[in-house]
Amino acid sequence: MDYILAIDQGTHASRALLLDSTGKIISRSMHRLAISHPGPGRAEQDAEQIVTSVQAAMQDVLRALTSAQRDAVRTCGITTQRSTVTAWQPEGTSLSAAINWQDTRGARQIEKLHGHATAIRKLSGLPLSAHYGASKLHWLNHLAGNPPEMRFGPLASFLLQRLTHERSYAVDHSNAQRMQLFDIHTLDWSEQLADWFDVPLDRLPPCRPVLNAYGTLSDCGIPVTALCGDQNAAWFGSGRPDDGTALVNLGSGAFILAAQTGAAAPADLLASIAVSDQGHCEYLLEGTVNGAGSALQWLQAQWPEEDIQTSLPHWLEQVTDPPLFMNTVGGLGSPWWRQGLAAEFVPGRERVNAAEAAVAVAESILFLVQYNLEIIQRQQAVTGLRISGGLSRLEALCQKLANLSKLPVQRADDPEASARGIAWLAAGQPENWQATDKIQHFEPLTDIALGNRYTRFIEQLRNYVETPSNE
Repeated sequence: MDYILAIDQGTHASRALLLDSTGKIISRSMHRLAISHPGPGRAEQDAEQIVTSVQAAMQDVLRALTSAQRDAVRTCGITTQRSTVTAWQPEGTSLSAAINWQDTRGARQIEKLHGHATAIRKLSGLPLSAHYGASKLHWLNHLAGNPPEMRFGPLASFLLQRLTHERSYAVDHSNAQRMQLFDIHTLDWSEQLADWFDVPLDRLPPCRPVLNAYGTLSDCGIPVTALCGDQNAAWFGSGRPDDGTALVNLGSGAFILAAQTGAAAPADLLASIAVSDQGHCEYLLEGTVNGAGSALQWLQAQWPEEDIQTSLPHWLEQVTDPPLFMNTVGGLGSPWWRQGLAAEFVPGRERVNAAEAAVAVAESILFLVQYNLEIIQRQQAVTGLRISGGLSRLEALCQKLANLSKLPVQRADDPEASARGIAWLAAGQPENWQATDKIQHFEPLTDIALGNRYTRFIEQLRNYVETPSNE
């Protein structure tokens, strides 16, 4: 039996999983990570702590193997949080914090580039947003005291250099694209985008396909054969998706993914890269909700005396008439792409208890997902949904998604979609991949009250976005 090592570096934890050649998870390890918010619009992580956490998780898994099992680990895939950037010395020592994807410190530069917004979207597949890497890299490039040999780029490229024996210096197409400096048509850095964002391309790593020989892991010699963004990898969490399937991945943010032909996306949504090799590239249509798990964390900070995570499953069943929550945590993603709006309950918080607030936040995530799903459905037929990520453990949330979308929802018994997806890609996309032993099905039920709340939510959100006092 051959084995695949999957490394999944996410916002709140680094994971390592060992899977066999059929997709069964043999062992796993997780090391949690801290995130800090040193100022308004700022979100940072310790780049060295990220490296250490990945190494520790990987060592946990490999140390538990027999020598025969260790010799049978044929390949490794690495997936990382997207749009997070950092700077480092040529030998790999970090020079900055990892500026998290939620960070919007580059918003001022974004405001100055609105005259190029249409052209930037056409080249990059992305709307102008400080969540992507370009404005963060611009900020890093203009820090005082930077050495002339400084390298910077996606977190994936930094990790790759630190983890490989060859100190490989490269980045895959899917992570490069989230820098908003990447031409989604030519699959390489764009001199035009770099000029607009004032970012020197010679400090960025070279672009490579998702499926590529990236070197070997230090100390163990396992070949790294796939490098990919976490949401892109999650698309392949159960192998190649069936036609008509869309994926809803609920992590710190929520992402709604569907296959598309070509790189062009409707103005409201994103184009992203599913997978690429030396001669082929597959594209995805993507909707983004910034406030998913992070919105529930925001709520926990408002009610520190409550254990939101433990109580939410019960509250989702118990609360039948929650208020509405204008979920602007982290800014509004697609299709609005707005920053600076205050998150609030309707009616005001003074009339909302913790249970009602938690259900309102959870439903707001679904409402934003559903609105994006409806935009996707204008482009192509969607006949079923797969749901993954940490929040997919909430069965009542899965059922509400089925009821709201009027589509059947499938959930694997293990939420590790990103790790499973990168393992499948690294293993060569095997046809006999059994991603999980158990799939739970949620069939849509009639829920008129939920539908009515969704209608009122969208109406209220449109008014909220357009109100001058919320600028």
